[in-house]
Amino acid sequence: MLWISLGLKDLMKNRGFALFFILNLSVGLAGFIAVHSFGRSLNRHLDNNLREILTADLLLSSNSPLTPEETELTRQVLGKDTSHARLIRFYTMARTGDNARLVSVMAIDDAYPLYGEFLLEHGTKTTTLQEKPCVFLTRDTAHTLGLVNRADTDSPLTLGNKIFRVKDFFIADPDKSLTNVELAPKLYMGISQLEGTGLIQFGSRIRYQNFYRLNRKADIPGLAETLRQKFRQTFPGQPRINVYDSRDVNQRLGRITQYFTQYMGLVSIVALFLAGIATAYLFRSTLNLKQREIAILMSIGAKHWEIYLYISCQLIILGGLASVPAVSGSLFLVQAFPVIFQGLIPAQAVLTTDPVTVFLALGMGMTGSLIFCLPVFVRIFGIKPLSLLRPAVSADKTTVAGHMIQVASFGPALFSFFLVSVFVAGSVRSAGFFTGGFVLVLTILSVMGRIIFSSCRILSFTQNLVRKIAFRNLFRNKQVSLACFVTIAMGVFLISIIPQIQKGLQNEIVQPKGLKIPVFFLVDIQEEQRTEFIEFMAHQNADLTHISPMVRGRILAKNDQPFYDEDTGSGQSNSGRRGRRLEFNFSYRKDLDPSETIVQGNPLSTIPWDFESGTPFEISVEASFAERYGIEMEDIIEFDIQGIPFTGRVVNLRKVRWNSFAPNFFLLFQDGVLNQAPKTFLAAISQVPPANRQALKNQIVTAFPNVSVIDVTQMAGTLLTITDRLSLSIRFMAWLAIAAGLVSIFSIARHEAWKNETQINLLKVLGADFREIQAIALLEFGFIGFTAALFGILLSFGCSQAVSWYFFDSIRQFDVWICLAILSLTTGICMLTALMASRKVMQTKPIKLLADN
Repeated sequence: MLWISLGLKDLMKNRGFALFFILNLSVGLAGFIAVHSFGRSLNRHLDNNLREILTADLLLSSNSPLTPEETELTRQVLGKDTSHARLIRFYTMARTGDNARLVSVMAIDDAYPLYGEFLLEHGTKTTTLQEKPCVFLTRDTAHTLGLVNRADTDSPLTLGNKIFRVKDFFIADPDKSLTNVELAPKLYMGISQLEGTGLIQFGSRIRYQNFYRLNRKADIPGLAETLRQKFRQTFPGQPRINVYDSRDVNQRLGRITQYFTQYMGLVSIVALFLAGIATAYLFRSTLNLKQREIAILMSIGAKHWEIYLYISCQLIILGGLASVPAVSGSLFLVQAFPVIFQGLIPAQAVLTTDPVTVFLALGMGMTGSLIFCLPVFVRIFGIKPLSLLRPAVSADKTTVAGHMIQVASFGPALFSFFLVSVFVAGSVRSAGFFTGGFVLVLTILSVMGRIIFSSCRILSFTQNLVRKIAFRNLFRNKQVSLACFVTIAMGVFLISIIPQIQKGLQNEIVQPKGLKIPVFFLVDIQEEQRTEFIEFMAHQNADLTHISPMVRGRILAKNDQPFYDEDTGSGQSNSGRRGRRLEFNFSYRKDLDPSETIVQGNPLSTIPWDFESGTPFEISVEASFAERYGIEMEDIIEFDIQGIPFTGRVVNLRKVRWNSFAPNFFLLFQDGVLNQAPKTFLAAISQVPPANRQALKNQIVTAFPNVSVIDVTQMAGTLLTITDRLSLSIRFMAWLAIAAGLVSIFSIARHEAWKNETQINLLKVLGADFREIQAIALLEFGFIGFTAALFGILLSFGCSQAVSWYFFDSIRQFDVWICLAILSLTTGICMLTALMASRKVMQTKPIKLLADN
């Protein structure tokens, strides 16, 4: 208790050190706790609402209706005590007067939904959708369709060949998704009203979904697996029905939420680490001041372990106290996340800081302070009572064992960094890459910082008093300068790497280099409409391009091994195999599109394939598709195309720039294979003046009601909105890292100002005025901020190039103006922070120098 009491008294005596130690550590902890709470809250929301998200206990999904045999088999497995609902989902064009827009049609029966409910403005019963041709939609959708100036309900709306009426507006609907970002707004109608619309034709992309609500005591995962087994046994071959339960929904949504929280969590670790650098510096400076005090305690009989206990108690107390403002700050940050992620997370999610996070903060605060300060803490080994008589002894001699202990003391910090990264990333591999990258960046910045501040000795050789003293201080206090340099450079690195990638991504979405983005993308052009459609477009002020045939089929086998077999030894989990895609779109073309490039192999043969030849036809496979499914050159692949077996051989791999928005496919066949097969066509329209776009869209929908027209400009805008929101969240966490660095600079600048108080007062006595002393501080920390920002930006440029090349096919674009703004802002903030921290010391009267002596 004696040593704990002494530690508390010492902290009360050094309140400035304690305050800034707590402030530094709490800033880093707050970000980490907030991100951890955000992730736990989001996962808790998903876990508690799995049935509502699925709107059922079990879901059967397919591209065609269930056959009577499949329906009967499902009834036998699930039992009689089961509720059943149906939904048919597809995209089509909705017309209102002179307006047309792509919508997502949700055709439901009376039983839908089995879980959840509609919230309608006028309380209309959903059975009304089956009784008459009417729809439910949102007010926003009505606005985009031009219905705002009409009556609230009973407004006409055309779907295909049938006129519907707007019956009610839904405020909330049962169909739940993780995000609120949609490429087309939803519109509900009755299944019985599909007849007469002409919307469901051959080749249309339609999803038939059958929902089942089971007895509360039912073993849903077991029944789902039994149903899959029964389908495989009763209907041999590649399964066409996907069976989902809440586990599949949880895994799918869990992967999506991980994208939101993983990067933020990793950046928050960086912020915590940067805060730890500042706390270690403050502790180092305080320990230097305590060396004489510790030597006195040792000389009067205190043992080393008692000194360790004395110092450890202080660090544990400070770490525990730091967790209190950290938790308070995290409460504010957690409430800011719904604003930052607006549209990217469920609006119903309640984000809170839970008790587990509070205990986590307390533990990390206490153990973190010890781990961060351990490299400084081991210096107690070198303190000898003899330093009372000869102070140089403690600083001049360090044994080999002391050096080894000093180096080893960094191990726990790096290992803890890695463990926390594994905890956040959920993957040892990802955590390893992140930790390795972080250490590499930290090492590069540290080496550059040492070179810069060692060079300050040369810069101090000048007759100018301000520059001479400022650069001399930077050279003499290299460790202090380096701590500031690394914290700021790391924060700037994180902030500047995002805009460079984002700028390139935005440019590639809007106008990819070397490619022409179409205005409209057309889907579901029937084979008998093709000639008529070409003639129709010939009379329009627009260019019809990329008319591409599309045939849907299945991959049966690869190299005589079933492509869909769950026991192929692929190493995938059961859940991963259940979600494996079974059906694909195939096409053929004589020449590659400008957005395609062969990366391996030879072009497809221009000689049409002969069905009677008995030789496999040639296949071109998209490179990422080949990697995902383990397809290699010369592989033999068997297909089922509309009931007819085909065999092909892979002759090349293609890289496709999907951001061209041209009709592209994962697999292209040799000419002659699909020519006679029933097919639909995709196409693109370009060179449409903005003033004519809506009119052309209306004319197409009127003449060809089954054709869906996707406005590429609107889709690009939606994608840009998503990237903007994601980049906002990433920049938010990067600024948190900068905040941790600024708090560190403030603490260090304040400490250095008090430590150099004698020098400042001596300059005043020698005739230096306030402006000159102020200029020294501004130049000193302005130089740190400028060089740190400069090297952080240069390093981010190199890393963004590597990231863009690996993930985005080199779409990075260097934004000079953003980088200059970051450079100027960082330098200015560092100078202002240093000025505020040292102002009080600068205003001290010179008489204090004489009074102290």
